[in-house]
Amino acid sequence: MIKKKSVILCALFFLLLAASAAWFWAVGQRQECNPLCFVPPDRDEAVSFVVLHHFSSSPEDAISNFNKFGFSTHYIIDTEGNVIVIVSEDKIAWHAGVSFWHGEESLNRISIGIELQHDNFGQTPFSKKQIAALKPLLQDIIKRYNIRPENIVGHSDIAPDAKPDPGKAFPWQEFAQDGIGLWYDINDADKMENYSVKELLDIIGYNTKGDDLISSAYAFRRRFLPEQVAYEPDMAMRGNAIFEARFKASSLPKGERAAALKNVPRIHPEDDGTFLTDPLFIKTLRAVAYSYKKARDN
Repeated sequence: MIKKKSVILCALFFLLLAASAAWFWAVGQRQECNPLCFVPPDRDEAVSFVVLHHFSSSPEDAISNFNKFGFSTHYIIDTEGNVIVIVSEDKIAWHAGVSFWHGEESLNRISIGIELQHDNFGQTPFSKKQIAALKPLLQDIIKRYNIRPENIVGHSDIAPDAKPDPGKAFPWQEFAQDGIGLWYDINDADKMENYSVKELLDIIGYNTKGDDLISSAYAFRRRFLPEQVAYEPDMAMRGNAIFEARFKASSLPKGERAAALKNVPRIHPEDDGTFLTDPLFIKTLRAVAYSYKKARDN
């Protein structure tokens, strides 16, 4: 019996060693699935979204954190442009969390997640190699799943109170020019009916229920008016603190969870909402809403 146990332990050791070797071999290559990741569930719904994220550690540490906290993603792209497959696309990855976009909730089940390595929460330009790797990957995914341009989103869009990624420096306009996602023509603002801020954000897809109006409006600025969003040197520290607080709250009984989450600060700076009446904000919001409405009507 002792000999049998020793053989089993030895086999497990070599399996773990092989898995670790496979990880280091995979960097810089497209591989089928990272063996260090937990086995994710199969999909039973069609993919209709892509969600862009960022992470600030090394890919190895990101994998470790995924396993530690029970999260995952489909792809990681490091700053050198290496594309690493973590979860195969036919499986559900746990990357979107509590999320909402244009009536859809809990987007893990219908989305592909892509994590971009960045050391300051996407507040400065992404590497050219990284962008060069991301574009063809997205174009391939969009073509294979026939994903609509309004469903290419950032984590900040679908969870505006908790997440800032991919960050204010992500080149959304450049990607839209290559057929990935949507941008706007400021001259289209006058073509949009005279809706309220809440209604315009709703048209685009943001969650405006309860306390989420300002959070969603701030996420909108981060994506479509990044010049109005200040660089925050403490973003990483604050973002990690918020993540830990929300993670602890999520483990509480359901009755206590909502109260605990209310005490977790928002990812954006404290704001009284005065920017909601800024003329450029309003004009841009109307132009973007027109772009999204037009895309959905087609």
